[in-house]
Amino acid sequence: MKRSAAYIAVLSLCAFLLTSCAAQKPSDGGSDQAPAVTVTTAAVEEVSEKMENAIEKPSVTEDLSGEKPVAVKRGSASVSICDDELASGGKALLISGRKESWNGADYKSDLFRGNEVEVKGSFRSANASVRVSVQFSVQGQTAYNMVFPVNTKPDKYTAGSGKYTIPANAENIIIYIESDTLEDIYAESFSINVCGEYTYYERAAETVFADTSDYPSLKDEYSGLFRMGMAVSPNILSKPEYSSLVKAQFNSITAENDMKPEAILDRTASVLDMDKYREAPALKFDHLRTELDFARDNGMTVRGHTLVWHSQTPEWLFYKEYDKNGELADRELMLRRMESYIKGVMEWTSENYPGLISAWDVVNEAAADEGGMRQSLWYKTIGEDYVERAFEFARKYAPEGVKLFYNDYNSYQKRKQEDILSFLKPVAEAGNIDGMGMQSHIGTYMSISEYANALKRYHDELGVEIQITELDIGADKSDGWEEKQGKYFRDFMDSVIELRRSGVPITSLTLWGISDSLSWKASDRPLVFRDDLTRKPAFDAMIEAVRENG
Repeated sequence: MKRSAAYIAVLSLCAFLLTSCAAQKPSDGGSDQAPAVTVTTAAVEEVSEKMENAIEKPSVTEDLSGEKPVAVKRGSASVSICDDELASGGKALLISGRKESWNGADYKSDLFRGNEVEVKGSFRSANASVRVSVQFSVQGQTAYNMVFPVNTKPDKYTAGSGKYTIPANAENIIIYIESDTLEDIYAESFSINVCGEYTYYERAAETVFADTSDYPSLKDEYSGLFRMGMAVSPNILSKPEYSSLVKAQFNSITAENDMKPEAILDRTASVLDMDKYREAPALKFDHLRTELDFARDNGMTVRGHTLVWHSQTPEWLFYKEYDKNGELADRELMLRRMESYIKGVMEWTSENYPGLISAWDVVNEAAADEGGMRQSLWYKTIGEDYVERAFEFARKYAPEGVKLFYNDYNSYQKRKQEDILSFLKPVAEAGNIDGMGMQSHIGTYMSISEYANALKRYHDELGVEIQITELDIGADKSDGWEEKQGKYFRDFMDSVIELRRSGVPITSLTLWGISDSLSWKASDRPLVFRDDLTRKPAFDAMIEAVRENG
């Protein structure tokens, strides 16, 4: 970042004062102490203010005219400037050698702390899409949030942009380019700019946690209706302020990432003994114990999330030799791998934590945003009946009493409802599904009546129970946004309670995160606790709704 002339002048003044003090010699009386230099508080504040005001608004623009990019590599990827006749300027940033979905290109972004930024980029790739995301840590917990996605093609650049507000208490901030699949990514442009006025934070703002011990308990207030859940991670559970709140407020947890396929599948072991693991990839489970032990020791249940998903499932799983440079596996091989994976996860959890898992999200997000089924690698290798087969295997190996769910976002939208109902009806007719999971990543713009009608329809047409699995409600950025969000939470919970009382079997509601800055949608401030764990109007609205209508 460039420094202004004023900033350099202030630094020079500070250096001069320090040098002058150091240059003073002892007095003739032989004292070893240099004469005191009096600097008033007002003077220090004046210098500090000048230094802060002199910080220029930062920005990042990928410079393709030189030999070295601004970006640095992320994970195994390499980043370089290359000639590209398809790029508007004849040059592009090339991101290659990616071995995992998170590998890509990093832009260090600590100077944007506490500010809203707009990120723009234009990409091409053989991957179906490219994402720009932000990573930061708050209180030792690392958050990964999407800024915007771009649907990409290999022979044409597509531009995208998004805005994101980075929390003032964030550290180690990185804005990065990634993709779920591992083909090379080309960028003909990339920039990060501050929206509006810029505030400089030299370091992350300190968080002083509130005393939450006197809060009314969601799990107790809703005990006559349904279970109350929270998405957690080992870092959350390791911090007493967070773990105490989770224990007091919730009686169900979902592992935010540790039960997803990429966390359990073990490529290294699988490749080392292909004869053993070709049809049944190796699995690893020890990392699950933190969350599962916490639930068991505190009388909670666990929602298993998730078995079959297009994202956070390593691409190597779909290739014959677990090598993405080789051939895709055929249908029969992938069915055997799917069955062995579901069997292995079900058996390990039931043997080591009997009775702890109440439900599994068997298939996650199989419906495409543009309509029909998502053209995932599960779909491409097995076919359109892969959802039916996944539920068939899950029913075969699930312990008695464990409920089997399909889970999806935007599942309240009418077009998506039709697609989901279409591929779930055969599953329901076979008796292999128990519930519909409504992710419910929504905003205050959503029609609550449309949402309520969707819940009722899934129950009526599939004969299943309903769980609200990943609730967060994004706020707008107008004045009084917390109160408006609180009013919406109240209306939303009134509707859910009314549905439950009318006979729709809503059996669980899970909030997707503990505080706004730790949410995957932190910029939208979508949760019921602030960063310091003070309760927002949204929390009070949830309590009021059940006390007045429950």
